[in-house]
This record gives sequence, C-alpha cells and structure tokens, in this order.
Amino acid sequence: MRNLRTAMLVVASLPLLSCVTSPLSRSPADSRQPVTLSGFLLAGGKPVTIQAVNQNTGSLDTLGSTVSSASGMSQTDATNTTYTLYPWTWTYPKSGGVLPAKYWSPQSIVADLQTAQGHAELFATTTDNLPLITFSPGAAQAATQAMGGSLETGSKFSDGQSVVLFDQNGVGFGQEGPWTNVQGMTVTPPSGFPSVTWSVGSYTVQGGMKIYALICAPTTGGPYPVVVYNHGGTGAGDGGNINGVITATGWTSQPANGPDSLGQCLDWAKRGWVFATSAYRGENVNIASSPPTNPATPSYPSGTWPSGGNVEFCMGEVTDVMALTDLVVNRASTIRLGAAGQTVSPNVNKNKFFMYGYSHGGCITWRAVEQGAPVTAFSVVEGFTDLRLTYLEALANWPPPPPPPPPPLPTPQVGAAIASGAYQFGVSTYQPDAAGVMGYNWRSAHYFASRGDLGIQRFKSMPILILHGDNEIDVALNPSTNMLVSGPNPTPLAQPALISKDIGATNIFVGPTGVAAPTSEPCAPGVPGAPLPASPAAVSCPINFILMDTNDACVANGLAFPTQCAPIALPLPGQAQQQHYLIVYHNMNHINGGLAIKATFGNFIEKNFGTQPGCDGLVVNCAND
Repeated sequence: MRNLRTAMLVVASLPLLSCVTSPLSRSPADSRQPVTLSGFLLAGGKPVTIQAVNQNTGSLDTLGSTVSSASGMSQTDATNTTYTLYPWTWTYPKSGGVLPAKYWSPQSIVADLQTAQGHAELFATTTDNLPLITFSPGAAQAATQAMGGSLETGSKFSDGQSVVLFDQNGVGFGQEGPWTNVQGMTVTPPSGFPSVTWSVGSYTVQGGMKIYALICAPTTGGPYPVVVYNHGGTGAGDGGNINGVITATGWTSQPANGPDSLGQCLDWAKRGWVFATSAYRGENVNIASSPPTNPATPSYPSGTWPSGGNVEFCMGEVTDVMALTDLVVNRASTIRLGAAGQTVSPNVNKNKFFMYGYSHGGCITWRAVEQGAPVTAFSVVEGFTDLRLTYLEALANWPPPPPPPPPPLPTPQVGAAIASGAYQFGVSTYQPDAAGVMGYNWRSAHYFASRGDLGIQRFKSMPILILHGDNEIDVALNPSTNMLVSGPNPTPLAQPALISKDIGATNIFVGPTGVAAPTSEPCAPGVPGAPLPASPAAVSCPINFILMDTNDACVANGLAFPTQCAPIALPLPGQAQQQHYLIVYHNMNHINGGLAIKATFGNFIEKNFGTQPGCDGLVVNCAND
C-alpha cells in the first residue's frame, strides 16, 4: 500500500553508530519483494549475523551473515568528533531474495493463519550477540534533526533492536481492488443537518475475495476527517454484521437483528465525517427497507450482501480493515456513493483519521494500528488484547479444563467466551502449547506491543483512549425466552490492563464512593507470547488506578446506566505530555457501556479533531442519538 522511498530519503545520508539504517523499522513492505538490510559498524571486516522470527514457532532462525566493509567512511560531526563508519549490506540469499512466508505470518498451524497480515521481524547482530539498533520513520526523522549535535546523539533516538516490516495487504498479495458501488441513496437528515449520502459497496482483498462495507459522507464541502469503525461480533448472532433499516422518511431506525450500523454511519456523516465500516470476511451487510409512504415510489435500497471467506477472529479481518482504510484515506477519488449514476466523491482530510473498535473490533483496531494504519488518534472499547489470557479466562469459567478437541459446551455463554477467543469450531481447535501458541499470539495486541510495536516514536504523543468496565458478568436478554441470562464477560478488565502497561497509560477508575478499584488483575504466566504450562492457570499482576468522579450516580445503580456519566477531560491536569489513558467504569460490562462512555468518548474526539463525533454505536438506537 505504501512505499519507503520518501522515508528512505530522510536517512539516505544519515551515518549513525553501529546500527541498521535500511529499511526503517515498523514500515510497510511487500512480502513478494526481496529483503535487503544495510547499516554501519564501527570496525571493518566484522561479521554481522541476520536472524528472523519464525512465525510458526516464535523462535529465531539464522538466515545468513555478511561482513562490514574493510574500508570505512570518515565522518566529522558538529561537535568536531571524527568517526569512521564501515558499511555492510545483506540480501536474503534464496528465491530471489524473497523471504519465505513463514517469516511473515504463521503458515503451518491452521488454515486461518495463512491469510494474516504480514509481519516480518529480523535481527542483525555482531559477534557479541547484541542486536544492532534500528529506527522507525519517526525516530529516523528525530535523529536527523538532532544531527546538529553529534552522531552519538543521533543514535540515541533509536527506538528498537529489530527490523519489523508490515505487509498490509496480507502475505503474498498486492493492493486491494477498487471500491464498487452496490446500492445507496442521498438523504436529508432531521434537525436541520445538511444532506448526506451512503452506499453499500465492495472491494477485493487477497487476489479476489470480495468484502462488503458501508460508507457515509456529506454530499458537499470538505475536506472532512475520516473515521473507520471496527464493529464487534463475528456475524453469528453475537452482534456482528452491519445492519440497518431505512424508514418511509428515508432516514433509519433501530434494526431487530443487531446494532444500528446504518444509523451510526449516517450520524457521523451528518456531523461532517467520512465514515466507513467493513463487514469483515464471513459476515454480512443487512439493510431492510420500510415501505415508502407513496406506493408509487420505488422501494429504498435493501438486501443482504455476504462477504467472502470465513470468520478468522482478528486475523484476516485486519487485512479487510487495512484495505478499507487505504481506500478511504488514499484512494477517496475512486469512491462513488449514493444511487446508481450519482458521482459523490468523499473529500477527505487524510491528516485527520480516527479509528475505533469494540470487542472483536477492538482487537482488530489494535492490530491495524500496530500494522501501520495511518491514524491520528484511536480508541478501543472492551477490546481483546491477549488470546492466551482469553483461553485461561475461559478455562476458569468452565471446569474441568477441556482436553483437545473440546467436549460440548455446557452453556451458550461459556461457548461464546471460548469461540470469541482462539477456539473457532471448524476452523481452529488447537491449544496454546508450543505448537499452537503463535496462533494465539497473532491475535494478540499484547504480544506485539510487548515487542515494541506500540512503543515507537509515532505513538509517544498520539492520543489513545481505552474504555472498559469492571463487571466480569454479562447480562443480556434471550429473545427466545424474553428472560435475562448471564455469563462471563468475554473481555474482563484483565485484557486492557495488559495493554495499558505496554503503552504506559494512566489508569482512571470511575465508581461510587466506597467502591475500591482493583489492585491486581489476572495475567498469563511467563513472558508475553510464551507457551502455557501443561496445567495452565492465570497468575496475578498489579494495577494502579486514579479514582475519579466518585459521586457520579451513573455507576451506582447495578447493571444499568440510568444517566450519562460525567465527561472526563483528557489529558488530566498536570499531565500535559500524557496522551494514553485507560478509563474503567464501575458496573460496566461488555454490552451496557454506551451511555457510560459517551461523553468522555465525545470529548476525546472533539479535542483531537475539532469536529463533533457521531453515535458511538453502543447506545440503544443511533438513529435517535
């Protein structure tokens, strides 16, 4: 999707101390193209060994070696210090320099891993077995600016010890196919907002798999900020799919089969955003139409459009979202919205791009951002972060621990908790042992964050908002019995606690007076991403909270939120440099937090984008938001 030419010009004349200077780490790349590393040592004729993470096992494989040049380049910096730097270069020696797929993504565990976003990680080490330092694009730019001091000063801007490359198209595939408008219309919102247009459309990924999506935009003006929303669920009666109902007035109402995705889309558009959401692989777009008041008027757009492929849970879905992101951010002029023949092209401001996600979509958001989605800010609500921990949490709620393959599930709620993790019946039934743990790790933002992917220069000042609740039980209405049923929350507070620590977030707890914030949360034993022991159980990890809004009545009434919670203005006073926050609401569970988070979520977006947001998608009815 992107090329490194511009980024490489920044460091083309940047002679740093012992390091890798090309390619820049945490940069987009194409898994079909040769991989060449180059850099400098402080001595000539010294060996450099190249290793890569085997994504099937997590182990380091040695790929080859090279030697620094015998002749060096003398450099004198601004402090009048002279260095001699000896260049080295290395190209993968086989198959025309193209790294095997196993170094870009797991390829031999289960089939659903073979379509994952590409993520290659290579280390260059010297004889002392220490990795050479690396630079992300932001770090390279900062180092270049610091070169008015000394070369040593520039090297201190390194933000890694490995070269990480992202293939945002999926392993072995090229750019996504163009947007194809399927059905849509232009409507005038109520309450005096300007007209907006929307369409169901499709694009292709991975050489031809068709993915459907929904895009809404204002009909005139701009440029407008962009928002990509990654919805929760897996299209299996758990709140997945994209749903909507067009009424006789041309507006939208709450659908019976899930969240009001169309109402959410239109609500953002009427407030001046280009909104896009993907019906990931294995899911549908479902739009129903109420009869128009005039029988002679043709029916409004309606239908069901199924995306290709199968649900993979936070794997190929990331490819689908990255492709949609590329379309709306970089190829907006190719997008047509509205009725057939209408040429409404979103006029987007690519420097104002917000992404957010809920539940499964929260996991997708973390992975998309880690893979280089060009966000200005992002937010995650009740998102999965560590699928090893999800597995342990499922076992804790389902004694005795199930041997593979798992026995029939005792309750639908526990089934949902397990199926929403790495147990996907008919797709993957492995356990996170030495042979299968990479399947869990590849679905886990915590695994990649622990390796530094969210700690690079571009994230240090980027606004990040994590929203979660402390209620470990979900309560929902069973439509077949019209009775409330309960089960374990599929994403307990332990999930965001991990990622909060990874990114150095400030933790805030909102609860009534007398309610103590947690001081510890479960976590998986061992280092992030390691295989679990034979008899796995979670251990305890500490967490600290700042208590806020302790008298807010919104959190004091059981599982309901009778009033909207008070907004929290970020950053907090005295924390001007802190941009990463986890905000936890007492009594919020996986499904009841729309009203709790609404004001703080809205404040966060207005502060960072200067534009009022639309419906968060978690309230009861976006059409009436």
